[in-house]
Amino acid sequence: MKLFERLSSDRNGAVEGLPLQLIIMVAVAAIVLVIVLGWLAPWQNKADLNSLTASPQTVANDEEITIVITAWDTKGNHLEGVVIEMSGCNVGTQVLTTGANGTATFTVTPSIPPNTTNNINIVGKFTGTVYTEKTAFVVVS
Repeated sequence: MKLFERLSSDRNGAVEGLPLQLIIMVAVAAIVLVIVLGWLAPWQNKADLNSLTASPQTVANDEEITIVITAWDTKGNHLEGVVIEMSGCNVGTQVLTTGANGTATFTVTPSIPPNTTNNINIVGKFTGTVYTEKTAFVVVS
């Protein structure tokens, strides 16, 4: 109790206690900063869908064909986990997900009226840092 009375009556006590409080505040701020940066670290490794490529780009009507769709991220690498949806030209709606090599392979038989040209539409959907949709097409003639 005497210590408390002595500190409360000493006007210099507040100034002497300031460095200790400052050190505590800096330490707490550093700990909070480390925690916040730790939460944000997983976002640094995520990539976003940049583009889709289809091979071949042109196919013949009424012939069974294998179409390979490749998904690319913003860093130029193949992207795994992109949901690819293919539709049009009487191939129905087919959905696959790209594998570790960033590709999805569809086998289809497009059918359109004779002497016409149409497209098989391809949509890639991916959630990285943001949700992204990209499109591509294959010409059927």
